[in-house]
Amino acid sequence: MQTSPSKAAQARYARHLILYDGGCGFCRNAVVAVARLDPARAFQFASLDSKLAGEMLAERRIAPRGAGTMYVLPNWQHSGQSVLDRASAALFIARGLAWPWKGLAALGVLPQWFLDRCYDAIARNRHRLSRGADACEMPDRTVQDRFVP
Repeated sequence: MQTSPSKAAQARYARHLILYDGGCGFCRNAVVAVARLDPARAFQFASLDSKLAGEMLAERRIAPRGAGTMYVLPNWQHSGQSVLDRASAALFIARGLAWPWKGLAALGVLPQWFLDRCYDAIARNRHRLSRGADACEMPDRTVQDRFVP
């Protein structure tokens, strides 16, 4: 019988916080997929409209770019750390996933402006890509504890 890790164990493993658009089915499904493909359990997740997201971005003097922008706060429990957004955030996440997804990080050799344009194109079409804004996969018990309220 497998038990869920303690809060202390979760904090030890989950070092990076992904802030995502909680009202977007595509975004919610993407973070559930990331949680399942994260063998090191290095990522935790919070909706952009959560109190925690507001506090974390304000502490780092970041004004949210819009609902389609995803942020990653590496080592988020240490104040003052950097914030990654758009393509930089996506590539950072890819580096932390299992193979073959980890291979997507190789796209980082492309110019940042090009990667951000690709990210923006996906963000503009995310509702269509999810087959509707309500298409949402609920996180199962094995990853549910990584979603920060």
